[in-house]
Formats: sequence, structure tokens, C-alpha cells
Amino acid sequence: MSHLLTVLRNRDTGRVRPYPDRGWGTADQGGSGILGILGLVVVVGLIWGLWALFNGGSEATNISDMATKTKGYMGGRTGYNFTSGATMTGNFIQRGFAPGNMRVVGDPDSGTATLWNAWGGQVVLAPVSSGAGMNSGFSITTNKVPMKDCISLAQQFGNGGIFSEVAINSTQHTDGTVTSEEAGKECTKNSGSAGTNTMKFQVNG
Repeated sequence: MSHLLTVLRNRDTGRVRPYPDRGWGTADQGGSGILGILGLVVVVGLIWGLWALFNGGSEATNISDMATKTKGYMGGRTGYNFTSGATMTGNFIQRGFAPGNMRVVGDPDSGTATLWNAWGGQVVLAPVSSGAGMNSGFSITTNKVPMKDCISLAQQFGNGGIFSEVAINSTQHTDGTVTSEEAGKECTKNSGSAGTNTMKFQVNG
């Protein structure tokens, strides 16, 4: 009997006892979590960059479209007969000329609706007086433009082409030309993620 117990004891000692599966270690879980967060940050950054790039290109198209429609349909033999930017912008919207991707606030048919850009800034189309008793020109003012887009728009439109004059914040370029260096100095940095620049594009006659 004692011999049998000795044999059984020896057999039990030679076994490999499995340990329970305790899952990933804390270090593994932490490393995986950090990688996941970093991946998410990269993806969000790429999406934000593409969205900002899209906004800048979209607003440039909108400004150009507004200028073309205003020159083609809003003027008459006696110029642009509007008393203010509010009435001219409202009439522009009322006639269905507002670019489709711009935000219209108010009843479009009322003649008093307002126009807003992708950055949350108001866009105003206004008559410009020639000083000869008539409004021979017009201006398009856009607000809350981010710094990078301000420089880009200044370069795109500040070439003496479509617009006779360009203003960046308080600086007026009466010849309609803006160099990259000038735009870089005149366009102000963002406040957080919000743009701080006001730009005015003017057509004289």
C-alpha cells in the first residue's frame, strides 16, 4: 500500500499544471490604448486639414461667383441703385443669386436675409459710390477669415484681375495687387480656432 502511494505521488509531481488565462497584462493594454489614441488624433488632424482646405477653396469660388453675378445682373445704366449693404445683400439673396453652399439667415424672399461664410462670418455685398452722384461699383466684405485663408484669398484675388481694390483688415490696396509678403504681414493670426480677419474686395465700375 505504501509503495502504491509513493508511485501516485511521483506521477502527480511530474505533471505540468496549467495556469489560468489572465488576459492581457496592464502594460499591453496601456500600450494598445495609447496607439489607438494616437491613431485617432492623426485621423482627426487629417480630416480637419482637409476640411479647412475645402473651406478656403469653397469661399474663393463663392466670392468669385458673387462678383460675376453682381456685375452681370445687379447693375443698371445708373449703377448699383441700393442704399446700403443690407438692402443690396438682401436683394441678391431674394433674386436667387446666393451660392448654394453659403448659409442664408432669414427668409430668402424677404429682401432682408443675410449671408454667412463657412467660418461663421457675415458676408456683405454693398454699393460703392464713385463720388459723382451714383454707385458705379460694389464691394464684397467677408469676416472671420482664418489667417491661412486670408493669405490665400489675398494672393488669389490680389492680382489686379477681377477686383480693382483689396482691403485686408485696415490696410487698403487701391491698385488691387497684394504680394505674398504683404498678405503675411497684414493677415492676423487666429484666436484659438476662429479667424480674425476682415477682407474687402471691391469693383470700381
